[in-house]
Amino acid sequence: MDEVKTPILEISHLSKSFGDHQVLKDIDFETYHSNVICIIGASGSGKSTLLRCINMLETPTSGQILFHGKDITAKGGNINTYRAKVGMVFQSFNLFHNMSVLKNCMAGTTKVLKKDKRAAEEIAMKYLTKVGMEEYINAKPHQLSGGQQQRVAIARALAMEPEILLFDEPTSALDPQMVGEVLAVMRDLANEGMTMVIVTHEMAFARDVSTRVVFMADGVVAEEGTPEEIFSNPKNDNTKEFLSRFRNQ
Repeated sequence: MDEVKTPILEISHLSKSFGDHQVLKDIDFETYHSNVICIIGASGSGKSTLLRCINMLETPTSGQILFHGKDITAKGGNINTYRAKVGMVFQSFNLFHNMSVLKNCMAGTTKVLKKDKRAAEEIAMKYLTKVGMEEYINAKPHQLSGGQQQRVAIARALAMEPEILLFDEPTSALDPQMVGEVLAVMRDLANEGMTMVIVTHEMAFARDVSTRVVFMADGVVAEEGTPEEIFSNPKNDNTKEFLSRFRNQ
C-alpha cells in the first residue's frame, strides 16, 4: 500500500537554464509505483531537457529531484547508484557499435552492478528474449534495423533491473513501419507494471497507455491530468491547439 501512496520520483520546482536561456521553469510532478507518465508537447518545449535533468545528464539550475524522498541533486549523492535504478532509453539508441547485442546488454550489469559473466549473460538473455531479440545476440548494431536496435536498447536498460525507465522519444528516429514493434514492447512493460516516464509524439500511445499525461509548453507544465482529461477535455488553450489535429483524426 505504501508503494501506491509514496512517490518513487518527485520533481519539485525544477528549473534549467543554459546561459541566459531558461529552458525549464519551476517544474513540478511526481510518479508512483507502476505509473506511466507520458510527457507531450511541441518540439522545443523542454521535454527532453526535463528527462535529461531527471537522469542527471544535465544538472538542474535549481529545484529538487527526490528519489524515494532523497534529493539526488544534493552534494554527496551517488549518481551512478541512482542511474542504475532510473534507466534511460534514448531516441538515437546509444548502443556500443563495437559490441555484439549480447555484450551491449551485459556491459552495465558487469561494470556497474558487478555481476559475474554468467549471471550477466543470464540477465541479458532474459531481457533480450522479452523484447524478441534473442536470435540476434551475436549481431552488431549496424546489422540491425532501427526498431531492432531500439528493442536492444530497451533490453539493455531492463538488464539493470531499474525501478523506473525513462524514454526520450524512443520512436522518433525510426521509420514508420518500425514504430509499432517498439511501442508494442513498451505497452507490454506498462501492462506488467513497469514505472515509466515517456517523452513521446505518439499521441494514441499516450492516450491509451498513460496513467497521467503532462503537457509542456515553453518550459512549463501547462496542464497535467488523466488521459481522459487531457485528450477529451483539455482546459489549457495551448493543449487544445496542440491536440486539435490528433483529436480530429
